[in-house]
Amino acid sequence: MNVKKFTGKFFAVCFAAALTAAAFSACKDKKTEPDQPADDPTAQTGDFDMQPATEAQILEVVSFLPDPVATVDGEAIPRQEIIDDLVSQEVPIEIFHSIGEARLREAMNRQIEAMVKDRLMLKMAADAGFKPSAEFIKQEMKTEFDELPKEEQEEIEASLKEHGLTLEEHMEKVSQDEEIQKAATLSKFVHTTFLDKAKKEVSEDDVKKFYEDHLEVLTRPEGVTVAHILAQVDDPSSDEQYAAAKVKIDAIYDELVKDPSQFGKIASEKSDCPSKADEGKLPAFDKDGMMLEGSGTMDQTFATAAFEIEKEGQITKPVKTQFGYHIIKLLERTPEEVTPLEKVKESITKHLAEEKAQTELEKALDDAIEKRVKYNDFAPAKDVEED
Repeated sequence: MNVKKFTGKFFAVCFAAALTAAAFSACKDKKTEPDQPADDPTAQTGDFDMQPATEAQILEVVSFLPDPVATVDGEAIPRQEIIDDLVSQEVPIEIFHSIGEARLREAMNRQIEAMVKDRLMLKMAADAGFKPSAEFIKQEMKTEFDELPKEEQEEIEASLKEHGLTLEEHMEKVSQDEEIQKAATLSKFVHTTFLDKAKKEVSEDDVKKFYEDHLEVLTRPEGVTVAHILAQVDDPSSDEQYAAAKVKIDAIYDELVKDPSQFGKIASEKSDCPSKADEGKLPAFDKDGMMLEGSGTMDQTFATAAFEIEKEGQITKPVKTQFGYHIIKLLERTPEEVTPLEKVKESITKHLAEEKAQTELEKALDDAIEKRVKYNDFAPAKDVEED
């Protein structure tokens, strides 16, 4: 375990972050994400040769924002916080202009909602006794460190030493980051207040029903593990390359017909696929070419040919695909198998608890917004003013 991974465990608990993000209904991440909506000015920076908008320019285009934009428990969120946030994102002013005022208003509304919910969540956490502090971070980090295996502790300490730091110095440095303090506080609050309670509410019947309702996705399809030898073509449109590859693969096939036991050796020496390093062996896949472990797909023609092999150890005649010609050897065929309930019981319980916790968190947040938040109205749109 490296230092970065170790540090990350104390302020970015994945589930808490996911719950918070879902409840917020808007992304606060200042990095541009490819799946952000088109009407979000931060989503359209692209590869433009433009300068980031200045504070004065942003203030002009979002002049419709009230000041303050909202209050939480009577505490104002000034318009300047929105301005500062937009300035930090370094979005060119042309992007703001290109999306139009209506969409810009929608984007600002989402950003204000996210900011309000961020502020409100911290207040809810404080009400429950969870307040950001350096001491809290150090305590959480020490607890987690003490629970690690001794070899991982030694690895972390050695890595820190290479950077001229002791464990205590590292914890002290991390604990001073206010954003880390907030994130860790919210994580602890969500886990203690919502997730722990939800875990107790998930029954055996809940788990069994979920299992039975999702047997299809819990079923591992029939799969094959094969090795292959490839005579590659670089240009699938080149008849000349395919002709040369066919000559090569036919010669290899003739060798294998004489002595099939040499498949691994020949694959290592003559295949054009990187799998030659493992005698041509490929990861297991199903009849549609989908990998059974991890991600990735096989060429469908290749997968079909592999599944047509009847017995383990047999090889195909040369098979033509977009990559060239292959000779495929069946190493193993595994039948369709339903994952036993006991094997997935823990993960199903966790999933159901997270769903319950998310629902309760969103409900609590909505209730708190109704009682503790006041949004101020935007100024009328320019076309409305002209009427």
